[in-house]
Amino acid sequence: MTTTDAAPVRAADLDRAVEAVEAIEDRAALAALARDVLSSQAEGRTLFAGAKLAQKKAEEHGVAHEDAETPAGNLLGVLTRGAKTPLERALVAAFAVAGLGDALGEDEDARATAFKFVRHADWLEVSGDYVVYPFVDRLLSEVQAKIVWSEVAQRVVDEAAGRDGGRPEVRARNAARLTALATSGAPAASALREVIRTSALDEPTRLLASTLAGDGANEQATLGTSIRGTLGRAPGRGVREVLRWISGWALLSWLVRAIGFLLGLRTEAELKVSGKELEVRTKVSLFGRTVREGAETWRLDALEGASRHVRFPALHLLVGAIALSGGVLFGSLVLF
Repeated sequence: MTTTDAAPVRAADLDRAVEAVEAIEDRAALAALARDVLSSQAEGRTLFAGAKLAQKKAEEHGVAHEDAETPAGNLLGVLTRGAKTPLERALVAAFAVAGLGDALGEDEDARATAFKFVRHADWLEVSGDYVVYPFVDRLLSEVQAKIVWSEVAQRVVDEAAGRDGGRPEVRARNAARLTALATSGAPAASALREVIRTSALDEPTRLLASTLAGDGANEQATLGTSIRGTLGRAPGRGVREVLRWISGWALLSWLVRAIGFLLGLRTEAELKVSGKELEVRTKVSLFGRTVREGAETWRLDALEGASRHVRFPALHLLVGAIALSGGVLFGSLVLF
């Protein structure tokens, strides 16, 4: 089993890997080999492609061990045993991106090639130890880089605007993509702003995109906290509540609510905090049909207060009121 030292790839590793790629004049076969092996590794969702696969791919691309020497190490040797150091991982990724550049120049459907590359790069960056996206601007032409970054941005939109956009794994992938866009050149920045302009995005993802683009300081957060439930009477307190129970008004109120419940009378409400406002939407239904709807908006600074609902909040008052009522009745019977 091959493991890595888990050390992150640093800027110096990126520089050495780029220099190694640029130092090889006839690098097409090596680049195609690295791209093929990394793609197979990403497709199989494995941290190591395997020596047999690396040797097989090397034969297919006509790469011998002695032909794979680079200033940063032997590429075929690294692929065969698995990249163990940050420099080795950077070397493999750099040659793979160079292979992508060759493929984009040859394929008629560049979008499909970029789509496949982005899908593989996503997995390698999020689930593996590889750093792939930093090589896009450094080893691809401006036109090719624009195609890749547009595809990255489109992947963000496709996933964040879907019904699963709020799932943790989707947000993790989008965070990696947005970070790659934010730390790259002009084509990526343009693609990032296209993401921000998509209003249907998962809100945390959109806010992250805006922040990474430099607009976060003036961004008004629209992520609302909302709750839904059945609208009821707020529990009372003090002497007024005691009098309700002694007078029998509380029992009458409960009886009226019970009759309404049996008739299917429901009053539902949704409270949503958005910005500096509290929006309250109510819906009254009878026999399963909506008979009335309403909406009110309140400024948060105009609210006197709010409290958390507790089940049986007046239980102690109820026990005391019953005991008091029983004492009064018992005393009346005994004295009179």
